[in-house]
Amino acid sequence: LLHACVDEICGRPGPTYHKFVNSMDWSKEEYEETYKLISTLLRHPASLYLTEEKMPQEYHELPEQIQQNILSCLKVRREQLTDALLMECSKEKHETVIDFDWRLKFVMGSSKLASLREPLLQLDLILENKNSKRILDLELNKDELDTFINTMENI
Repeated sequence: LLHACVDEICGRPGPTYHKFVNSMDWSKEEYEETYKLISTLLRHPASLYLTEEKMPQEYHELPEQIQQNILSCLKVRREQLTDALLMECSKEKHETVIDFDWRLKFVMGSSKLASLREPLLQLDLILENKNSKRILDLELNKDELDTFINTMENI
């Protein structure tokens, strides 16, 4: 259940009662309560420190064996969990680039500018925030692309 909750936080399908009903002797209410507690603990930033002193109060109210299982899960999945929580926090406040697509075009010129030969990059940035996704379409020449890359590297 611990790793399934981490999977859900990381954007993959999470746990369901039907997946665990055969391996646990819990009622649906007990499962829901445990699921909610584990999800809350894993989403708490203090849990990522991996030290018992900094863990949330709910953690200390659990039996010793469960505390150890939670810590071992956090040790194994800490990096994934940190990345997912940072992404989640970022989406709450700002648009976040989640993917991109690019195409290179070579403009040969027109009747007025017969000698123009310029490569252009068409860049689609897929942005996501808390409520929506959108595509930002950019067309950049070499100088604009260099400026864009330098700016992104400095962020």
